[in-house]
Amino acid sequence: MKKELLVLVAIIFAINFSSKAEDFSAVYNGDTIYYNITSSISPLTVSVTYRGSDDNDYYYEYMGSVSIPDSVLYNGNFYKVTSIGEYAFSRCDSLTSVTIPNSVTTIGSHALYRCSELLSVIIPNSVTTIGGHAFIYCGKLSSIIIPNSLTSLGEWAFGYCNGITSITIPNTINIIENSTFFGCNGLTSVTIPNSVTEISTCAFGSCLNLATITIPQSVTYIAGLSFHNTPWYNSKPDGLVYINNILYTYKGTIPANTTINIQSGTTCIGGHAFYEHGELTSINIPNSVNTIGGLAFYNCDGLTSISLPDSLIKIHVAAFSNCDGLTSITIPNSVTTIIGNAFSECSALTSVTLGNSVTSIGPDVFYHCPGLASITSFAVNPPTAQLFTFTTVDRTIPVYVPCHSITSYQSAPYWGNFTNYIGLLNLVAIDTSISQGDTFVYNGTNYDTAGVYIFFIGCDSVVLTLNVYAIPIIPYNINIVENNNQFELTWDGDGEAYEIYRDDVLFASVSDPNCIDSNIVQGQNYCYKIKALNKVAESEFSETICKTYLGIENIEQTNISTKLYPNPTEGKSKLEVEGLTTEADVFVYDMIGRVIKKHQISIGENELDIDLSGYAKGVYSIRIINDGINQTKKLIVQ
Repeated sequence: MKKELLVLVAIIFAINFSSKAEDFSAVYNGDTIYYNITSSISPLTVSVTYRGSDDNDYYYEYMGSVSIPDSVLYNGNFYKVTSIGEYAFSRCDSLTSVTIPNSVTTIGSHALYRCSELLSVIIPNSVTTIGGHAFIYCGKLSSIIIPNSLTSLGEWAFGYCNGITSITIPNTINIIENSTFFGCNGLTSVTIPNSVTEISTCAFGSCLNLATITIPQSVTYIAGLSFHNTPWYNSKPDGLVYINNILYTYKGTIPANTTINIQSGTTCIGGHAFYEHGELTSINIPNSVNTIGGLAFYNCDGLTSISLPDSLIKIHVAAFSNCDGLTSITIPNSVTTIIGNAFSECSALTSVTLGNSVTSIGPDVFYHCPGLASITSFAVNPPTAQLFTFTTVDRTIPVYVPCHSITSYQSAPYWGNFTNYIGLLNLVAIDTSISQGDTFVYNGTNYDTAGVYIFFIGCDSVVLTLNVYAIPIIPYNINIVENNNQFELTWDGDGEAYEIYRDDVLFASVSDPNCIDSNIVQGQNYCYKIKALNKVAESEFSETICKTYLGIENIEQTNISTKLYPNPTEGKSKLEVEGLTTEADVFVYDMIGRVIKKHQISIGENELDIDLSGYAKGVYSIRIINDGINQTKKLIVQ
């Protein structure tokens, strides 16, 4: 019997011993400080903790000014003090100041909770994290310096610290969490650094003397109650309140049966923006909004439908919860994340369509939507769901998903509970054109008649639109006229467009049957051909037509004198040349610009016979050319 009693006492002692928060204690500067070992291997570390098994056991344990060492000796080993643990100084009503060493990186949640007489805390530049509720209800704390090392500041961290009159938020903070400074009535002004991108619900709520707030352009999300019940907020007129490009909230009462138009350029609808505005019946959201905040439309039971813009990316917690009038919702393809309870308690909701980019659906998103009769998801990969995402949704309702993805959905967590999957066919649209007389081959079948063809191949629904275009006629009546130092081409044809080739190289594309060629050189011969186009149908090439650029209107450039006689002539004529200092070429052109004869005159030679006997009557051109001469004479043959 005694042995059994001893065993029972040992068990009770072991339970009591193991239930204590501290592993050991040590005295430093006259104060007994309690520690919890956080690492028993090198490097050895400890966390400051409370005495006993519960933070309420010795709420008077730490009193006055307490200084924490950077290391402590225990069992012959030095342990580095790296954190102030959860509830370490909680409810120490007689604690007035705490000095924290540079070895500490974390101040845990509720670490100095309800230290009502605390006047000052020195937080070293080693601390990176301050947990939630760490200094809540420290009403006499008059000043606090948050170090630039800090990257995480938990929710309610300084809630109801009424003695704090100013606060400097370091530019290492990105998010000001829920109620971080809620009820800090001593605060009169706040400057938020440009590192901050998000201000969460009630972050500065009920700061009754906060009249000045500077918010940088870096802030892209502001929850609707972030500044609720502050002088700054109360000074705003009723209606839509905008900050940067964020619809912060709707202030005041919305008249019954109201339609709200949100201004273009708005990027975010803040949390609680239309919270419990049941009189709101419709809202126009511009295609610039990328975020809808938590509880933004909570209990807006007057809303029967809402069109979400293609710019939307994220829907926050309970954004449309308790909207009893909503009957259907379509999530656009731009949305990637739907956070918990987004559409919970929407009792009239009958259909939901998820865009193809949704990757994550939070818990209770469709909780208590008893009327939900169908779900359609265009996402190829099943969005990640949670345990209670579809709570109370009938698992036998039809769920429409991409045909190829049915197996993936059936095996995905929480999607697999649905039993009635229906495949969505992949729509394949083919719009093509052929020339009359050609064929288009698809899936082994020839098509040569214009029309719309619909057929099914596996999970694909194919819509083939075939256009057949008549081949245009070959361009004809082609003419070239030399005018103002350029060629003008004209022709006849029935094409919608034309391609002009010069010397077998594509030169121009035009819609009308004419073309100007101004890139021509004197004495050069150019050949042109044209084909007509009608969409994809094209004619054969026209006949080739050539012309030499003469530039007959040139002015004489030298002191030589020339004479052509007889002129007119019946066939034969003489060309006299005086003053020639170098050899020159003489070209004879017919009436359409073709070179029909070529001669050469040497130095000292001053007469040349031109014989056009047998050529047609008309006007011919005689040109004398060398490096310094370019003269043209007209010869009329009768």
